[in-house]
Amino acid sequence: SEEHREREREMTWRGGRVSQAWTRLVLTLAALSVLSCARSASIDPAGLLRNARSDEKFRQWLVGVRRELHRKPELMYKEHETSKVIQRELEKLGIPFVAGIGGTGVVATLGNGDGPVVGLRADMDALPIDEDSGVAFRSEHDGRMHACGHDVHVTMLLGAARMLKDLEGSGELGAGTVKFCFQPAEEGGAGAKHIRRHLDGSGVALESMFGFHVWPGLKTGVAASRKGTIMASAAFFKCFFKGKGTHGAMPHLGRDPVVAASAAIQALQTLVSRISSPFDSSVVSVTQFKAGEAFNVIPDETMIGGTVRATTEESMRTLIKEATSVLENVGRAYGCEVTVDFMEQEHPITPPVVNSAGGYGVAERVGKALLGEEGMIEVEPSMAAEDFSYYTQGGAEGAFVFLGISGGGEGDFPLHHPKFTADEEVLPIGAAFHTALALDVLGNRDKAEL
Repeated sequence: SEEHREREREMTWRGGRVSQAWTRLVLTLAALSVLSCARSASIDPAGLLRNARSDEKFRQWLVGVRRELHRKPELMYKEHETSKVIQRELEKLGIPFVAGIGGTGVVATLGNGDGPVVGLRADMDALPIDEDSGVAFRSEHDGRMHACGHDVHVTMLLGAARMLKDLEGSGELGAGTVKFCFQPAEEGGAGAKHIRRHLDGSGVALESMFGFHVWPGLKTGVAASRKGTIMASAAFFKCFFKGKGTHGAMPHLGRDPVVAASAAIQALQTLVSRISSPFDSSVVSVTQFKAGEAFNVIPDETMIGGTVRATTEESMRTLIKEATSVLENVGRAYGCEVTVDFMEQEHPITPPVVNSAGGYGVAERVGKALLGEEGMIEVEPSMAAEDFSYYTQGGAEGAFVFLGISGGGEGDFPLHHPKFTADEEVLPIGAAFHTALALDVLGNRDKAEL
């Protein structure tokens, strides 16, 4: 009937209006998504740094957090108060996190989960050193000090979390996920293994991972890195020589472990000059020698300890094997029983830090955009070690970057020194650098370009 046909025409018209409305909604959402990604990709790193430096409230917050951490340093796997500070600040920012990783580690998450996953890492443990820096906010705990700048590292990463959270709120974060990794026990405890195990166990497939280390002697406002190996593999050892003690006036009646240990120390130096290739950097350093107490007594036992460094895992295995052989054979030649311990349970052997070509490319590009062409330089490898290496094992792109902290009368003493200080002008630089790296990855969907 005519009435029935009229009803069909009305339903068709309404359906068309609904269909058009849905089409407009889908197109609008798609446009917003594209705009968000475009904004993320187009954010100027130098602008991020200008904003971080000019925001006085942000700068004061960074300094306050850093000094709070510096006053209360904690040794590896005991960073309980440090972890509480991190959790407190993340809660204020409204960023979800998982705590207690490896005992004290924290991993926070930001993003929509749709796209690449980029990791940003900061270590958080201190060193067993009495502070003599002279700063007003010196350590409140005797025998403990942030002499390696890990308080600075944590603060810079918290700063990046704050900056990225603000960008998420304005729709400028891009598509993907940022993992903020606050890691315990870098100082010989291989704490990175716990964070990596947590990420793997959570099904997180890192596309890239970035980390920083403050670097004395490098001017504030300058960053340094390189493609390939940037830091060495490290192992630690103890060796005990058990002889036969006797009166110092009658050495012929005993077996002198002091002479045995001294000869072994000299022999160890030939490992670098005669075993290692001259084209393959390595170091063997004896840093401890413990013997008797009396002036006129040859002790029963001595102990020497130290570290071995190499730029490849293969070279490290060779050095450990050869060092063990030298120590045992030299000690026995002097009539001593010898026990060599590389302490792999207490101090796991750290692999070398190797920057991937893609990861270094991102860090170099972002660094130059952030600090200028002369602000991002290439550096020679360091024979110091870092467990950041665990994050890039298994194929993830990654880069480790040194940040200068020498300026304003600070940053003149080396890492692990009682007088170590850091120019706090590095804080907004590190926060902005972390932020720009994350935005670069989240704004770039093509992994081949990493």
